[in-house]
Amino acid sequence: MSEPLVFLPMERWGELKSVFKSDWPRGISAYTTLDTAEHIVNNGADYGFKAYVPFGDLTNGLVALNVKGTFYEVVVQCPKDDTTVLEDALMRTKLIDWNRSFHIPFTPKNVSDLMKRIITKKNLSSFTTITVTDTFYYNETPNFNVSLPSGFKFELLRMEDAQIADDTWPHKHPGSVWYFKLLIKAKLGYGLYKNNELIAWCYVKEMGALGHLYVVENHRRKGYGELVLKLISNTLAKEGKFVLAFCVVGNEGAKRLYQKLEFIQDEPVEWITVVRK
Repeated sequence: MSEPLVFLPMERWGELKSVFKSDWPRGISAYTTLDTAEHIVNNGADYGFKAYVPFGDLTNGLVALNVKGTFYEVVVQCPKDDTTVLEDALMRTKLIDWNRSFHIPFTPKNVSDLMKRIITKKNLSSFTTITVTDTFYYNETPNFNVSLPSGFKFELLRMEDAQIADDTWPHKHPGSVWYFKLLIKAKLGYGLYKNNELIAWCYVKEMGALGHLYVVENHRRKGYGELVLKLISNTLAKEGKFVLAFCVVGNEGAKRLYQKLEFIQDEPVEWITVVRK
């Protein structure tokens, strides 16, 4: 039996992005994931992201492996409601190591339902956790009218800034500073500096979504978080990028901020983690 997941070289990612763009807004995460992975490679920060399509047909969806040390991520997206062919490919593939703990990020309902069936069929369900996030995006190009106060700069983060982002990250783990260094090397981290002191920052994460927005504690309640979101949204818009963000359900503060800035709220997605012992 031949391998059902067919490798898709980066030269053809544009074709696959077009397929997912036709499934808007459900396909936005797949589109921005491919777009950002391409951006990372083009900025000299290649980290081994590999894209595959079931049986070589782009309309069957995307399966991507994103392996970073012990972190094993399997991106699964499908541009149609019928996921039968994708499910068949996932059941038969030898490329995915189902014996490892793995993460399946930002799954819309069609893929979430599919992965739950896969997990049950492969008897992986004993240690499964699911996090639900709301999806926010801009359908039109944002253009916030903002200006920086005197003494402030908004610019790409410096490599030495990776440590403070890692130190303040609630999901920090041994070696996780590498992740922030990767994003900074790929020019996906932006900081707000006051008199050359970093006081707030935001990153464009690997899937193309805004994330890791943080304001240093003694600079909070001054509107800097909102300012950074506006500035980074304007920057991405000028680069022709889509502006996307995820917000964990229950994080009402972040949700209100996205709503205030007139992001469009779409259907929630699920982040599935399977821990193997």
